[in-house]
Amino acid sequence: MSYDYSDKLLKPKDKEVKLIIRDKKKVLEPCTMEIVKCSPCLPRELVRNGGFEILGAFDQVFEHWTTGPQPSDIRVDESGIAHEGISSMSFNSLPTDEVQFKSQRVFQNVAVEPGCFLVLSYATNFLQAGVDFDELSFRARVYYNGTRPTDIINIETRYGSAILAGTGFDFHQKVSDVPVPEGNTTLTVEFQIRIRDRAGVTGDDLTVFLLDSVSLRPV
Repeated sequence: MSYDYSDKLLKPKDKEVKLIIRDKKKVLEPCTMEIVKCSPCLPRELVRNGGFEILGAFDQVFEHWTTGPQPSDIRVDESGIAHEGISSMSFNSLPTDEVQFKSQRVFQNVAVEPGCFLVLSYATNFLQAGVDFDELSFRARVYYNGTRPTDIINIETRYGSAILAGTGFDFHQKVSDVPVPEGNTTLTVEFQIRIRDRAGVTGDDLTVFLLDSVSLRPV
């Protein structure tokens, strides 16, 4: 049998080399040497501006991130206190006459490959509790829109006391329980916050919550 020495891989002439790509979740069919094409679930970052280093224009506080309805009783802003890099996203409750619930959301649509499992990670910092603080709930979710929004990742955290503030950043991570369903090439990464307080007019009297280091990657 004669061999072809024209490239780095020694193979018999007229024979196609088959590679089998394996990962933790599934075994793919044999494919050609073009690994990127035959294995779309290679780890790569799907979220843009997950470190909140790039500011947006006009009504966008951060590039690639969309904020919920405005005006809102929670202001989204930039903070110089970061988990990584030089900045983070800051949620700041605004003063109201009475103690009440306040809410806000930010989200980003990302392109995905069907059949891939995903891992979401991010860091949060309950920086300070404002005047008459009662509770704070924070939710991270990755979902697709079919007949209705359906989560593939959901993480919920609740802070029921002001003494939980000021302890620094916490890191959160979760792998999806199911892969991206067939026929879905776009998912939404969304963060929701709900604060119950009255807050005050000065910076020290506001409830402040930070988000940083957002990442979504295939695994």
